[in-house]
Amino acid sequence: MKLSVIICTYSLERLQDTVEAVNSILSQSYVNTELIISVDHNLEVLEALKKEFSSQQITYALNDQVKGLSDTRNAGIKSATGDIIAFIDDDAVADQDWAQRLMSSYNNPSVIAVGGKLNPLWENHHPWWFPPELNWVIGCTYKGHPETRTEVRNLIGCNMSFRREVFEKVGEFSTSIGRLNKIPLSGEEMEFCLRVKQFYPDKIILYNPGAIVKHRVAKYREALMYVIRRSYAEGFSKKIIKSSFLNAKVLSLENSYLKYLFGNAFPFYFINTIKLNRSFSCMCRLSVIVVSIFFTGVGYLGARLPK
Repeated sequence: MKLSVIICTYSLERLQDTVEAVNSILSQSYVNTELIISVDHNLEVLEALKKEFSSQQITYALNDQVKGLSDTRNAGIKSATGDIIAFIDDDAVADQDWAQRLMSSYNNPSVIAVGGKLNPLWENHHPWWFPPELNWVIGCTYKGHPETRTEVRNLIGCNMSFRREVFEKVGEFSTSIGRLNKIPLSGEEMEFCLRVKQFYPDKIILYNPGAIVKHRVAKYREALMYVIRRSYAEGFSKKIIKSSFLNAKVLSLENSYLKYLFGNAFPFYFINTIKLNRSFSCMCRLSVIVVSIFFTGVGYLGARLPK
């Protein structure tokens, strides 16, 4: 099977990161691969990348429609010719056997989509107060997420793939939600996977932790204010998505995650606050989780639904 890998980018500020992402795909052990770089409304970035990789066989796409990540992905999809279409962010680096691990999962005809594990690659350092339970805030696999191969509700955008037929049957990524430059809205992958599952109720969306991508965490994300903004945006986005689906269990994953936090994370940090020498660190991590839950709730309750 042929694999199409789409890298979406938008800014010259991220050019070096994009170069590293591209090189990680060009060096994959899975050889039947085409690489598509999709650029969001920025001809300077497009020309800079063409110059950087002039000797490589790369397909370029330009999103000149709705600005943002969703339609930039859609522009890349239009140029893809593979049986499987995968996505990785411009600030990420794939392990050498990432593509091979994804593709091997499609040997099961019941699998319609596959995603893998995302490990944080801190630009500066891992803040001592930042708990791994909130790795979703920085676009990575969080503590409390399944750790083995299993069926999941949705994939994380920086490490996901779908059979080509999905886009032919289900359509494109929604441009009404999702990230715009550095604005931390989210939910386009969740919304798309929910549509996929509606159309293919008997098919599997698979999480394969062996398909690993390292996701760079920019310095501006290493701040409590970013956690607050991102948490608010998450709640806001989830409310909009829930309003689009009649299924009452749309947010079942979020409910399970909250149960994990209250049943596992809270007792762990509380007990270690009392017992260990790192009590201040544990107390702060617990406090950050509480802050994130609060602002996610504020975003959810404060979201204005489209008329």
